[in-house]
Amino acid sequence: MSQTVEWVAEVWIDPDWYAAQGAEEPMPSPGLPDIVPLTKPVNLIGRSSPSRGIAPDIECELDTGVSRRHAELSTDWTRWFIEDLGSANGTFVGIPDGPVPAMPIPAGKLELKDRQCIFVGAWTKIVIRRALPPEQQAFGARPEPIADAQTVETPPPPPPPAP
Repeated sequence: MSQTVEWVAEVWIDPDWYAAQGAEEPMPSPGLPDIVPLTKPVNLIGRSSPSRGIAPDIECELDTGVSRRHAELSTDWTRWFIEDLGSANGTFVGIPDGPVPAMPIPAGKLELKDRQCIFVGAWTKIVIRRALPPEQQAFGARPEPIADAQTVETPPPPPPPAP
């Protein structure tokens, strides 16, 4: 049986967010977002640290303005919530095509409203949205198990034609 991925996170490099942060490190070239399937009710946003056992669900490895354990994205599969985990630079919420947010979110969980997105680090913008049908198929479709060849009954060959 296959599992359908209903939600994804788009992880963008956002030049407007970068400009507002005044970061000194060079920003990578913006392009298409990384698409991350969201299959768990709680997802860590951050940067990997194998020595500390940190493996984020939403990886922001190139953006050193993102803390190792930056924020937590959680859901009841209807609504999405964001919570800053004591990050060094804060977690911000805004809308994709609006002005960049100026104030970090307060302590505790904040429900993301329709069209809101998350800004972290020096250039990272994360948009949570429903998965499109091709994404559902690509991320969620798992092949059905194939029957073991030894257990499949093969019909006997037909008898030879009569002389």
